[in-house]
Amino acid sequence: MSASYRIIAPAELDAGLIDAWRSIQSAERVFASPYFCPEFTQAVGAVRDDVRIAVIEKQGRAAGFFPHLRTRWGTGRPVGGPLSDFHGVIARPDCEWQLDGLMRAARLSVWTFDHLVGGDRQFAPYVTGGAASPQIDLTGGYESYARERRASGSEYIPKTEGLARKLAREVGELRFTLHDAGAVEQVLRWKSDQYRRSNLTDVFGVAWTRELLERIARQEAAGFAGLCSVLRAGDRVVAAHLGMRSRDVLHYWFPAYDPEYAKFSTGIILLLRIAQAAAPLGIRAIDLGKGDAQYKERLMTGAVELHEGYVERPSLIAAARRLKRAAEARAARGGIAAALRLPLRAMRRLERLRRFA
Repeated sequence: MSASYRIIAPAELDAGLIDAWRSIQSAERVFASPYFCPEFTQAVGAVRDDVRIAVIEKQGRAAGFFPHLRTRWGTGRPVGGPLSDFHGVIARPDCEWQLDGLMRAARLSVWTFDHLVGGDRQFAPYVTGGAASPQIDLTGGYESYARERRASGSEYIPKTEGLARKLAREVGELRFTLHDAGAVEQVLRWKSDQYRRSNLTDVFGVAWTRELLERIARQEAAGFAGLCSVLRAGDRVVAAHLGMRSRDVLHYWFPAYDPEYAKFSTGIILLLRIAQAAAPLGIRAIDLGKGDAQYKERLMTGAVELHEGYVERPSLIAAARRLKRAAEARAARGGIAAALRLPLRAMRRLERLRRFA
């Protein structure tokens, strides 16, 4: 029997739907990230009015979930928009759903993705690229992880611990707190300063993103919680991190530190303290997020494969996107079409800003 689809708002998730959602998440390791928890979608839905969930049903029972943002023009984005480091259709591999039917039901002309997991069969024709999200494996505990890194030839952890001792001697005794909701404002302030110094869009200059992170930081459910971890040297906060966890995965999200103490690698010291504290709580992995930063390469033990691409159904929006891609291809070839580069650059800049709208 083919699947049917119905669209609901996050506020319409009842106990039965949440139980079905959690059942899928706990059965399929690929959906272990806190991004796939119903609580994350509910948190985004509390600060935005364009969050929808397509419920995939088989014989009247919920068999899958597709949380997404939908603009007035039918352009879809992952829940959380540019803050989403994992997204996809939350369903078991044997769930027979059709991408076109799902898009039609959701009234989406376009859905773009850049951190997609799952749905390999349905999304395969639309994938244009790939990446990976590095992880720290804590299945055997922190000491086992540290030994594995040492055995692989990495001295990164011992060197970082040496810097921690130096920081304690020169600045003050180190104190670590796994969760201190009162430090959220410090993280946001440091990150905003960092974005401005780097000439990047200030993620936290947008009201809904700040409200979302503050809301998540207050969550303390068994299967989903915010974490604002803090490292102090004496009475001075030298590093902090705002992230979230599911039952057994901690997502390393927004690390920040006092630039005055950058030479001590305070952010890495804090990350290792988080790993030490998280393992006894049942955290099996810390996901470091997509990117090729040096510390990720040195601390990772594996990675989750991610996909990038887009799905387009016939529409004016899809046609406009095809024209834009054609213009970009012509501009890249040079010649007279190179004159298109300036307006295309302006369009890309506008699109980056609109991602947070």
